[in-house]
Amino acid sequence: MPSEDGCSKVYNRGSEPSLHLFYIHTSKSSWRTNATKMELSLHPYLHYSQHEQPTERGLYCPLVWDLRETPAGAARHVNKLHKPLSTRRLNEPATFPPVTSLQITCDIFPEPWVIKATNTAGVRGSTVTLLDVLNAIYTALHVPLGSQTWNDLPTKQQQRVQAAFERRCRLALNPDSCFAQGMLRIDCLVNHTVFGGLSVSLEKPRTCILSLRRPSP
Repeated sequence: MPSEDGCSKVYNRGSEPSLHLFYIHTSKSSWRTNATKMELSLHPYLHYSQHEQPTERGLYCPLVWDLRETPAGAARHVNKLHKPLSTRRLNEPATFPPVTSLQITCDIFPEPWVIKATNTAGVRGSTVTLLDVLNAIYTALHVPLGSQTWNDLPTKQQQRVQAAFERRCRLALNPDSCFAQGMLRIDCLVNHTVFGGLSVSLEKPRTCILSLRRPSP
């Protein structure tokens, strides 16, 4: 029987699917031995897809998240949109083999803003988790938009970014505080604020490409 998130085929039984989701019962000792010999695989929740999810029209990635919101409370699985991801799930390794850092790029950014995900627990050599990846993306996009970046944008794009900024602040819990903070990098995404998944780069090691989508109607 499939689980609620449709991944039970390789999960252990229990209240929460185990890490055998995509480790296929590989022992920790062999992770280290084979790390340099194996291609990097992403946690299934992070996978980019060109195909709609079977249970939700307009959604393509198993992980549903609007980048304007903090991931710990806003990220959902497509089959459990009413419930945030559990702490256990968020602490699962983001890749197999596990890595201690992961670089993320995105072609939609107006500049090559490189996002680097590391384990936020602060323990040297710790594995990058699902939450580390989401937090790295969120943090990189919620910093003030540089004046040089703004000046380099074409006039029409500046108008779109300005409109996105005003729209984001109108929807904020504290609009006055949002307006006072000013424009952020996230505003440069305009309407492409939904996490579309990651793809492993074929050119650079430990690097993924971030895809973004518009919110569903």
